Amino acid sequence: MATLITEVDESAMDTPNSPPKETAAHLADWVVRKGVHRGTIDSLVEGFARRLIEAGIPLSRMNFMVQVIHPLNQVAFWVWFVNADMFSFRPPRGQTSDQRFGNSPFKVVFETGQPLRRRLTGDNMVLDFPVLQDLIDNGATDYLVAPVRFSDGQVNGLAFATKAPGGFSDLHCDTLMRAARILGGPLETMQMRDLATTLLETYVGQHAGKRVLDGAITRGSGESIRAVIWYCDLRNFTPLSESLPMDLLISVLNDYFEAVGTAIEARDGEILKFVGDAILAIWPLESGDDPAAVCKTAIEAWRTARDNLATLNERRTTEGKPSLDFGATLHVGEVIYGNIGAPDRLDFTVIGPAVNLVTRMEDLTKKLSRPLLLSQSFAEAYGEAVENLGDFSFKGIEKPQAVFGLGAEIPAT
Repeated sequence: MATLITEVDESAMDTPNSPPKETAAHLADWVVRKGVHRGTIDSLVEGFARRLIEAGIPLSRMNFMVQVIHPLNQVAFWVWFVNADMFSFRPPRGQTSDQRFGNSPFKVVFETGQPLRRRLTGDNMVLDFPVLQDLIDNGATDYLVAPVRFSDGQVNGLAFATKAPGGFSDLHCDTLMRAARILGGPLETMQMRDLATTLLETYVGQHAGKRVLDGAITRGSGESIRAVIWYCDLRNFTPLSESLPMDLLISVLNDYFEAVGTAIEARDGEILKFVGDAILAIWPLESGDDPAAVCKTAIEAWRTARDNLATLNERRTTEGKPSLDFGATLHVGEVIYGNIGAPDRLDFTVIGPAVNLVTRMEDLTKKLSRPLLLSQSFAEAYGEAVENLGDFSFKGIEKPQAVFGLGAEIPAT
């Protein structure tokens, strides 16, 4: 059936002293005075919906759907029900193409930029979207999706449903269209803040991203911190890079980084960077932290990473692909944590002799056929029984360094 779009007459919105205009003025006043200061899209949507109810709009449900820039999600949803808790969710990217999201009134509004209305009672109902039957089953009588335009031209959607007999009146629809226009600016501001946070967390890291958002953006700004430092890289990456097509090589790296990176982040480690096939991460040691406990957390992350990789290798074996393995090193030391780089291209990372040591040690994991090596400072902070593997010299480090291994390690492959 062809899509039927009913446009709301926006000319009524300019009628002097009309009820929609007066209601919109009160809503706009609330947004300016209180709404934008509440801090989250959740609170803004919920507060706005309740004020629509107070203004006499027979609202039973309101949804806000926005297109987002995120590696895992394509849209984000906020859902408000009268006399029920507000909630929000972000469906995985794969779900945005299924029946629920691919065949949705929101998708039509996104593409056309026009409002869409469906009356849900009577003999001439047009039920061309799956969600409409769900609404009817829950007692809805009318449904309106209004476009919410951002300043860059992106169109999002604000949907309203009612259970009132006869549905929304024309004045109700005019008011709701005004509501969508009023919310556009504040919602864009909050969404842009969320976008900035998401992009920084994705490309810089959660803790470093927060520091940047808090204003730590001056080149050379930073601080000396004590941290547990992790460094690892993938075994036999050079032969893989020379033998695999680019798309398969990227797939291998993504699988490997997921297996190891999720283990680090699950134990509150901060991944600072991916360098080729290597990962640099830290666990900052704050005042009052127990170094032994943090070192044990890093060891747990390593064991989980090995387990994750073993699971991945089971799949790869069934697919006739070679197994993957990595070598890792752990160290405890002082690092400079801050902004380094060119004037207009900065990197928020760690530097210092401690970083040099942990990266130099990693090459030794291959020579000793050990999947994990520990520095002396890590072994001392860890406090558990470890195996002294001897003293070794490293390029750029003046004195030989004692290196240790765990007593019972998973053998290197």
